[in-house]
Amino acid sequence: MDRRKKRPIGKGPTKEPAKKLRFSWLWVTVTIAGLALFATSSILLRKKRVETVHSGPGPNSSIAPGEASTGAPAGSKNALAANDGVPKDVDRAADLLNRGTQLLAQGKVDEAVAQYQEAVKLNPEDEDGHYNLAFALARQGNRKAAEEQYLEALRVFPDYLEAHDNLGNLLVADGKFEEAIAHFKAALKISTESASVHNNLGNALARQGHVTEAIPCFREAVRLNPDYIEARYNLGTAYLSQGQTDEAVSEFTNITQRHPEFGPAQRGLLRARELQTK
Repeated sequence: MDRRKKRPIGKGPTKEPAKKLRFSWLWVTVTIAGLALFATSSILLRKKRVETVHSGPGPNSSIAPGEASTGAPAGSKNALAANDGVPKDVDRAADLLNRGTQLLAQGKVDEAVAQYQEAVKLNPEDEDGHYNLAFALARQGNRKAAEEQYLEALRVFPDYLEAHDNLGNLLVADGKFEEAIAHFKAALKISTESASVHNNLGNALARQGHVTEAIPCFREAVRLNPDYIEARYNLGTAYLSQGQTDEAVSEFTNITQRHPEFGPAQRGLLRARELQTK
């Protein structure tokens, strides 16, 4: 069976990550009410095993459990390693990905990019290599190149949920809302259980002015992860922009009870209560 058909889908709760998930806060203006929404970009950084000893799926050394992507490039003419049957270039690419991830964790983004670039040259049919390179390029501020690498990851593995999600967020940042929405919807066809994708789809719709359509997306994100404060804040803000002050008060109150340090919710609650009394 093709390893990609067995690939696990999904991410854990959206928290500030050391290596797995990273928030990308996008303040956006809802035209009707002049209020801000947040969007969260959930980014899963894949890391290869240093010791690549199997040609099939194996444990992944990244934070997220999964299967190692160790397949050889199509038509590779490289000699195989002496005993394990793994193409040497693939083995070397795995080492480079590990090194790139270590450098990225140290904040050495340019050096990490160089490692990832070499890795994808050696193993261009590894979706995780392109994904990691895209992640690092985005950190570098090179969004166009990052978009290209996410597309490469999707060329190799079209059902790469995280690549669709991250690419969608880059497109939103560039104001390419229709393209972003297409990628978020593609991600939801792969799995409907990602709170992050529902929230990000809602954000893209709200940025287009389609707040009514965005509200169900934010609701679903909150249903999947009740402690997802960004999605709950987005929901409260969307309610407020539509004049649904009671619902807005409920969402903002929930946030302030769970996370009293979250200032935007405190301000949103004050505004909603002011509108309730008018």
